[in-house]
Amino acid sequence: MYRLAALTLFSLLVRATFAQLPAATAPSPPASTKPAEADPLNRDTPRGCVLGFLKAAERGNYERAAQYLDLQAPPSREQELARQLQVVLNRLSGDLDALARTPEGDVGDGLPENRDRVGFVDTPSGRLDILLDRVKRGTGPPIWLFSADTLRGVPEAFAEISAPGIERFLPRPLKEVRLFSAPLWRWLAILVALSFASVVALLVTRGLIPVFRPLIRSMTGHHDDQRVHSLRWPLRLMVLALVIQITAHFSVSLLAREFWIQVSKLFAVAGFAWLAVQFIDVVADLRSRQLLRKDAMYKMAVVALIRRLFKILVVFIAFLMLLKGAGVDVTAMLAGLGVGGIALALAAQKTLEDLFAGIAIISREAVRVGDFCKVADQMGTIVDVGLGSTRIRTLDRSMVSIPNSKISQMSLENLSLRDKIWFHHLFGLRYDTSPEQMRYVLAQVGEMMRGHRKIEKESARIRFISFGSSSLDLEVFAYILERDYASFLEVQEDVLLRIMDIVIASGTRIALPSQLNFLDRDRGASGGEEIQSAREQHHLPLDEAVSRAHKAGIT
Repeated sequence: MYRLAALTLFSLLVRATFAQLPAATAPSPPASTKPAEADPLNRDTPRGCVLGFLKAAERGNYERAAQYLDLQAPPSREQELARQLQVVLNRLSGDLDALARTPEGDVGDGLPENRDRVGFVDTPSGRLDILLDRVKRGTGPPIWLFSADTLRGVPEAFAEISAPGIERFLPRPLKEVRLFSAPLWRWLAILVALSFASVVALLVTRGLIPVFRPLIRSMTGHHDDQRVHSLRWPLRLMVLALVIQITAHFSVSLLAREFWIQVSKLFAVAGFAWLAVQFIDVVADLRSRQLLRKDAMYKMAVVALIRRLFKILVVFIAFLMLLKGAGVDVTAMLAGLGVGGIALALAAQKTLEDLFAGIAIISREAVRVGDFCKVADQMGTIVDVGLGSTRIRTLDRSMVSIPNSKISQMSLENLSLRDKIWFHHLFGLRYDTSPEQMRYVLAQVGEMMRGHRKIEKESARIRFISFGSSSLDLEVFAYILERDYASFLEVQEDVLLRIMDIVIASGTRIALPSQLNFLDRDRGASGGEEIQSAREQHHLPLDEAVSRAHKAGIT
């Protein structure tokens, strides 16, 4: 997977910069899409002037290249001077990427307003400054051309510079056959250079991997060679960028050197972003494993938040670096975000609300990954606390995603944070339970609960609370010293069974719902008198007199 990603990234980067090749220039857009005042040769900026000249000269189109010179001479002389300037520029000391991209040029270089410096070329007779002048030709807007002062020194500098002699030793087909207008030998040289850079990157990466092992172990307390080796591809890409940067200075042409320097910068930025993202993934995964071993799942949401924020920051920095490399004024863009940010905040109000609510939930540790919670009408285990939403695995194993802003407004009950679980039950004894039996049940159940190792003694109690409609009602109240609900159910089952044993041992029973119907009110009144007479005659207690009356059919 990483190799596929690396190859894909490589192809995208080469495709993005391929237009800078001297032989692979993109076709100019139609004239109708350009403003009327735009220069067709892109000479309206210093950078456009230099790159336009180099591309034309690399294709051997010296007639077009001569149009970038501030020189009035016969066409043959202008073309020869353009060829000589190309050779001289290949020895240039300077950074083409620093050339001004605006029509005004570099106003802070200390030169006259209409003059810019490209760089300099060292020759045996001295230093030749390569200058550009902004001149006006005809009725069109001002354009940038190579200065006449520079062009006067080009023939002498060309005579003193020994042109690269490698082509003299190459077979004619390698020089004459062209691929995308570039000689075949240059493509072969590129392949050799890239192969050399890849081998160097491979060897250097093998030496750098052991450096990351102690760093990751110190940050996570865990070591995993397989995860550490996932860093080798971004490291390889960064080392490859460094090797390309170094070898680019040995290019035979200035345009090729500039192209490979830009490629190395792209590779460096991509490799930096890739390495940073991979590194935080490795650290976060190993840290999560350590938290799982320590049963500290509540900290995993914090690790996930840091991982996401770090990735966003890395991508944002890499994006700014690429924009700056493309010539975009990043400072002005960031300043414009002040106004644009207000509009963005209004347009993405709900998204930002979820984002800040997610940060608040994670920072306050209101819920944590692995907690069993009840959120409004949903109950389940927290699977992930994201920056936008929180995912819950419900009891029927479905996945529910709730926006963080909604959670902050809902009733949230975190059942996993309980230090003990409430044991609370109501049950009733039959109405024929005697006071002695009731006292026995109360005493034995209370003693049993206070002696149970899983029940908090201070909170344990049982009370006779009311005469119910069909039973004598008792309340059992206690806290069971368990945090896990499955363990709580096991203890609860044991306590309830013991209560049943005590009730049976007392001689009474758990009451069932029942109802007493009086069928004859008059008979009931006379029956009461007979019961009272039988009680006085035989000296019987009230309950036994009632029992005999029932047997005799008196109600």
